[in-house]
Amino acid sequence: MNELDLLVEKHYKKKKKEVFSIETLLEMVEDIIGDFRPVLKEEARSAMPAKTGKEIKVTVSMIPDIEVSELGWSDVRTPEEGAPVKGRERQILEDYLNNIVGSGGIYTLQRKLEELSKLAANPEAYVKSLGTDKTPGQKIRTVISFLVFYKTLTKIVANFNAASAGFSFESFMATLLDGIQIPASGADTIADFEDQDGVRVSLKLYAESSLEVGGSFTALVGDLIDDDKMIYLAVTKNLRGSREKMTGELTFYQFEFTIDNIMEILFDTRAFSARCIILPSEEFSDEDLPARINVRAFLQNRFEELLSDNIKDNSIVQKILRDPHFEYGTEEFRGISITNAVSLDAKKKEIINQILGGILVDLPDDDVATIGDIALKATKQAVKDYNQASDERKASVAKVVPSFSGVARPAGSHKVASGTKQGRKIAAWRSDVSAAAEESKDHYKNLTKEEKKKALLRTNGYLNTLQFALDKSEAIKVSQELGTLTIGTESLQKMLDSSIKALNTDVFTVFSHLQVLSDSLNSFFAGGLADTGENGAADKAIKNADAIEGKTIEMKK
Repeated sequence: MNELDLLVEKHYKKKKKEVFSIETLLEMVEDIIGDFRPVLKEEARSAMPAKTGKEIKVTVSMIPDIEVSELGWSDVRTPEEGAPVKGRERQILEDYLNNIVGSGGIYTLQRKLEELSKLAANPEAYVKSLGTDKTPGQKIRTVISFLVFYKTLTKIVANFNAASAGFSFESFMATLLDGIQIPASGADTIADFEDQDGVRVSLKLYAESSLEVGGSFTALVGDLIDDDKMIYLAVTKNLRGSREKMTGELTFYQFEFTIDNIMEILFDTRAFSARCIILPSEEFSDEDLPARINVRAFLQNRFEELLSDNIKDNSIVQKILRDPHFEYGTEEFRGISITNAVSLDAKKKEIINQILGGILVDLPDDDVATIGDIALKATKQAVKDYNQASDERKASVAKVVPSFSGVARPAGSHKVASGTKQGRKIAAWRSDVSAAAEESKDHYKNLTKEEKKKALLRTNGYLNTLQFALDKSEAIKVSQELGTLTIGTESLQKMLDSSIKALNTDVFTVFSHLQVLSDSLNSFFAGGLADTGENGAADKAIKNADAIEGKTIEMKK
């Protein structure tokens, strides 16, 4: 639809009325033909949609489409004195969302969900509720924005695998709350995005039956010490039917960990999570406390040191370090980036040299190859040094907190019969964890805020870098249900049909013309510009382009 917008705009800006011919059509698409993308044809359509006043068939495919893309939805923050640079698709999505829910961070989400649910439940009633103070144009804008929201959300949840859907959903929610997504690579936080107020949010998207809320306890403690709280947004999806006829619901739950409640929440969970909050039975000094190691920071700093020691030209070192391949770990570099450089074979060495060749274009190939060898050795050494530092930290933890040895990890598998020898061991371990966790919880609640922060740095979960996980019942028990959204192609089509009844259908007629124009242009170019005849693709494109102009002029009045 973006290419079509450009075509139509260019056509309308002509200073005088011209005959719309095949030559004009070619002129209109000349600038963008190289970037023209095919549009999926979902069903056969007539050359001209039904006239105003008659029933027209408008499909979901005719709703304006926003490309689902991490890059397109990015919000690249500049230094403090600058303004955020927003991706094109993100700006478009924000414009639509502002028409219906306005701005606001995580604490406005419930209100936004309520507003979004109103149109889905009854579009005709919602349009009437807008009142007489809204012009027809404003009502149309609002309803179309709703439809774009639901179409985009459906596309994310239904058309991607679990990993991709979760990642795109993070970007989508960050956009909805006017925030910024936090890159997964190297992030020293459990959060997935920040809202417009800088409040960090950890987002979980799961099937309704498999909801689990958790992550790194060490990272969670770091967040609580820095910000006093961490908000969790858990979303369950209950989907039915094939992709083409999929329908279902998204239910939103929210709760937050704070300095004060973290012990209470995790104590009332399974032993796997409760073990994280256990405090040592003996005191030890801050000097004896093993320092936490940030994996990403350690490897990056060590790699930089080794590179600087072995490459005397600092300008070359800085070019390498600041290149996105090395700084962020791009797709080509995945698996050999600093944080994942455990095994580096000849093929990976070749990839490093290819990337360096693009960075150091002014250097001879032999010099690039030499620098590649240095980078490879530096990466291996950085990983080796990290493993050594990690082992030393584990040894320090074992010295200062010997009381953790019995509760740090479960004694074997949990999936054993309760009456067996192993089952009795597991039961005893769970009992020990429960007792130790309760004692720690009771001690913790009487501490001051600063004492609580200090205590969290001494917990079993922090020192032993453990994970925690709340299952569905545990998560819902501490959560507030914010609302439910109905999504899917079938429900979206119902919303669209009801919206047509509630609004002037001319706007949807334009969408129908746009769809036919798009299909006709694709057919025309796919046929090598050889399509002729009164009912050919070129004629269809011309007729619908003229119809778009006429209808748009009518609506503008």
